[in-house]
Amino acid sequence: MGQEEGEWSQVTRKRGRKPATERQQLEPQDQTLLGGIRPNPSPEFSIAEIRKYHEQVDQEWRDSGCWKKLQKVILEGCAIPDGPPITTAICLGPGPFDPANGSLLVRRTAHMQMAAFGSIVANLESQTGRSIKRAVQEPGFTHVDKEFCSELGFEVVDTPGAFIMVGSTTLVFGIHMELQTYAEALTTLPGIFIGSGLDEWEKLMYVTPDLPGLGPMREMDSTYEKFSFPDLNYMFYGTTVYWRRGGDRKPGVPPGN
Repeated sequence: MGQEEGEWSQVTRKRGRKPATERQQLEPQDQTLLGGIRPNPSPEFSIAEIRKYHEQVDQEWRDSGCWKKLQKVILEGCAIPDGPPITTAICLGPGPFDPANGSLLVRRTAHMQMAAFGSIVANLESQTGRSIKRAVQEPGFTHVDKEFCSELGFEVVDTPGAFIMVGSTTLVFGIHMELQTYAEALTTLPGIFIGSGLDEWEKLMYVTPDLPGLGPMREMDSTYEKFSFPDLNYMFYGTTVYWRRGGDRKPGVPPGN
């Protein structure tokens, strides 16, 4: 999940529901993650066990009303004239499949996010006829988690490797990340961004106009097509799909902060 130097910020909303994950005070030297989830020093699940559970969650995702609604969003996005030709898709911080604290919710959320990400990319490939490279960046992955991702066809990259992969033909999928993480990922605006939208950040008491990351967020909010990402048991609450319009910016031109 998203990580930054120092302590995690306590999120306080002006209105609306609490976010699905709570921020806690964490020591940076622990390499700890959102919600206090640490890389598991003693993985408990085998690749076969992770695969079996993932297949169950993936089927649940594909049977959900959320996925059915999202397919319509993708169809609308692909219909944008001269839209971005996506060649790379990056999943940021889905969470570990074998969390150190044994949380069933963290485990389930990680699998559901990966299932959603994989289905979105596969759907884009089927509609465009173009192969898309898949990559995932999660500091909390165990070596078994990484092997499983490789089995799924995902390249696992260490932080900040995924950030420098972002370009105008990239899809960035990052659910409930910290603003600093988005700032690092959006140095160059992607073709498609799926994550917390500008309106969600404006609900937070600690957000000020000069915070890093808000500049790229504002630029996407004003120049991209914007769709609501359907929710599923609060796992995707407040998530927005930003889809670049054809001709709005030149490839590789970084946004201002």
